[in-house]
Amino acid sequence: MNMKIRATRLTLALAAVGLAFVASAQPAAGPPRGPMNFATFDQNGNGVVTEQEFDAARAERIQTRAQQGYQMRNLANAPSFEEIDQNGDGLVNPEEFAQAQAAHMMPRAPR
Repeated sequence: MNMKIRATRLTLALAAVGLAFVASAQPAAGPPRGPMNFATFDQNGNGVVTEQEFDAARAERIQTRAQQGYQMRNLANAPSFEEIDQNGDGLVNPEEFAQAQAAHMMPRAPR
């Protein structure tokens, strides 16, 4: 009987170590990679983005990434609200956002 208890304990211990190893092998959840999507900027969900929403969402992402130790590459090249607001009405709709994002993401021609 004593051997069965030891074998059970050993099996459970090995299973726990195996589960811990698998859990540690999973990549850590970090901030989202790549460009921010429209919904992230549209903080009140009304279908348009104001300059205040735009600035707040961008500042929050910069702060989060900085706290987690991630570099903000190409931040100086990020388009401004005015560049995205193509019709100059002070609001960015999903179409303007998609067009600006596509234009910004176009591959640059080699020099």
